[in-house]
Amino acid sequence: MNNIKLPFQFLISFFLLTLVACNGNQEEIPLLPTSDNANFSYSIDPDNPNKIIFSAQPNVETWYTHWSFGDNTSAEGLQAEKIFFLKGAYEVRFKIFTEGGTAETTQIISIAEDIIGPNLIENGELDNDSEWTILPISGGAEVTFQNGTAIWTGGGWGHVGIYQLIEVEANTTYQIQMDVAGSGMSDCWFEVYVGKVMPMDGVDYTDGGIRLGLNTWDGCGSDPFEGPLIALSCSNGGGDGTFEFPNPESVYLVIRSGGADLGAEGVTVDNISIRAL
Repeated sequence: MNNIKLPFQFLISFFLLTLVACNGNQEEIPLLPTSDNANFSYSIDPDNPNKIIFSAQPNVETWYTHWSFGDNTSAEGLQAEKIFFLKGAYEVRFKIFTEGGTAETTQIISIAEDIIGPNLIENGELDNDSEWTILPISGGAEVTFQNGTAIWTGGGWGHVGIYQLIEVEANTTYQIQMDVAGSGMSDCWFEVYVGKVMPMDGVDYTDGGIRLGLNTWDGCGSDPFEGPLIALSCSNGGGDGTFEFPNPESVYLVIRSGGADLGAEGVTVDNISIRAL
């Protein structure tokens, strides 16, 4: 009986053809998206020039989308609406996440004017201490009114705030604004609250949750800073400075700060406002 010998190359080719034939349902490799896949458009609300409506429709399947509006606020979804409180140029970024990777595009949105409306805060320019009540919580830090500003200084794990009672309407969205500056803090926080509970001396204030804030543990406030708090805010749990209540309320704006060391120049606050959007 003769043995039949096949060339080695023939056997390898036969094996590979058989393997491909048996594996006809191979998964397709996901496509890597490009910036063209993340294009977006926008329009201006005819009734509010500060309100911008954004829209995107990626032509690749995505599992997550993210908008960054250039003022430390963000949103998700294919459509988003954003009210810009202050005039200026904002770099808006839209990013898609797909099975094949990520892609993004940016556009500059120009806002011509600030939103002008009644300021609920009395003496928001901080010309003196009128209309404001100092809230001592623990010793080591202090707040003083100097040269048209409020300045938090000290540290030693002390804690102090200021507050003012305001009246808000039902189902109305308000936004908090203020300018802050500092030479850099160490192990400190600076937080803004709007709550219904009356502040009490010696008692920490947390009602309503953090609306805006700086926190060195969360990544901001350690280096010198200056500008609108809404653009600098990074406190974990902090929002974009907006709030609303379902009923008409008398509520308290509370600004408090403290920690180990508030810095050589402390934290300076000016131009505090709360306006309806």
